[in-house]
Amino acid sequence: MDKLKRYFKNYYVLNDINGILFWDNATNLPSKSIESRSDQMSILAKYIDQELRNQNIIEEINLNKNKKLNDHDKKNLLLMENIVTKENAVDGQLKSQLVKKKLKCEHLWREAREKNDVSIIEKDFDELLLLVHEEASQLSKSLSLNPYDALISNYDRDYNSNKIDKLFEVIKTEIIPQYLNLEKISNPSIFKTDLSKDDIFEQTNQKLKELGFNFDYGRIDQSMHPFCGGANKDVRITTRFEDNLLETLSALFHETGHGVYEQNRPTDFLYEPIGQARSLSVHESQSLFYENHIFKTKSYFQIFNDIFDGSQEMYQSFVEHYHTVRLNPIRVSADEFSYPIHVFIRYEIEKEIFNNKIQFKDIHNLWNKYYKQFLDIDLPNDTVGVLQDIHWYEGIFGYFPTYAIGAMISAQIKFSCPGYQSFIDNLNIDNINKVTDWLKNKIHQKASLYSSDEMLKDISGEPLNSSYFLKHLNDRFI
Repeated sequence: MDKLKRYFKNYYVLNDINGILFWDNATNLPSKSIESRSDQMSILAKYIDQELRNQNIIEEINLNKNKKLNDHDKKNLLLMENIVTKENAVDGQLKSQLVKKKLKCEHLWREAREKNDVSIIEKDFDELLLLVHEEASQLSKSLSLNPYDALISNYDRDYNSNKIDKLFEVIKTEIIPQYLNLEKISNPSIFKTDLSKDDIFEQTNQKLKELGFNFDYGRIDQSMHPFCGGANKDVRITTRFEDNLLETLSALFHETGHGVYEQNRPTDFLYEPIGQARSLSVHESQSLFYENHIFKTKSYFQIFNDIFDGSQEMYQSFVEHYHTVRLNPIRVSADEFSYPIHVFIRYEIEKEIFNNKIQFKDIHNLWNKYYKQFLDIDLPNDTVGVLQDIHWYEGIFGYFPTYAIGAMISAQIKFSCPGYQSFIDNLNIDNINKVTDWLKNKIHQKASLYSSDEMLKDISGEPLNSSYFLKHLNDRFI
């Protein structure tokens, strides 16, 4: 296995380099430098692609199938074979074309969103979509999955569209009908602060340290769309700065959950498949645990509020944003009750994209139709409509379901964590440490050693069960 592990270390280090370039693209890249960055990332994509196209790797995998391996390396070998199959499934030239078109579309999306003008992006998006359809087709043939499931497997190997349909039944049959019948507010009070961006970071960073984020191996910056990226032992998280301070803080806690998970992966397996995050659904469960089950709890926020000004005005804004159901067209700032409906809409549209090969104009129409049907919202413009998310304009499809799956996993974790209620009832550093240590030992350190359901069975006695999520929502909002 030593040879295989060396190949994979090279592969993961090259991906680390790509992660830093991507972070820089989203945070610091000069406006006229996109062509240069596009060339850099396109060539790097070729090197990453070539790393696992080496015939020696396939021979080594076959050779190790006949060896007596320990349990860790048996799991490593299965994951290695799956990764190599995926990397070899998609033509290298297509990958290079995708990188260039994704970068172009992302920058056009920024302009289209700012100007509320879909005509800026439509042509290039449809061209990108054709490339993604071809990517899905090539993956589909190698993995023996339908094209959409092949794309989903890029982000979560444990759940396909059949399993997701069953999990999302709770959204369709319970959450949407309840939401449509609930009293909702549309204009929650906005708390504004005179603190500068630097002051907000300074005031918040100590709390994020308490929750386990290590600034010796990570940093926080600003971007249009918050994300967690970077590299091993160099975790980069970003937030967006809004007039509404709560949205900035919520994004910070969310991305910190991602960052802590990355920093806590097992160092012995850092450059091996079993040492990688299990999936984006599990990743999202950690970011949502930090956001929803820590920051958005009333007890934690009352303590947190004191580091700003402790005002009743800020606390009232918090309650109206996070403990009240709202009419809100924006996914990233939606309350928890309506949030899974936003994800459900995107999931339904993605199924249409890959089942019926619809184009941008059809996506645009479906988006507006579903927002009215499922959220009772008439969208005022496309900036808060079909242009609000970056994902599709980066060629990322099959990702959105992980947000709702992650929310379901995080709720099951909350009800299974033995120290959680003590943490909420008595907010001191010891109780915070008990929760963060439990998360590290039970989830972060498991990395890809176990499937999502195996991990959940270990901590709760059963695989993913959406009833925990429904209970959490009803406890908080009903």
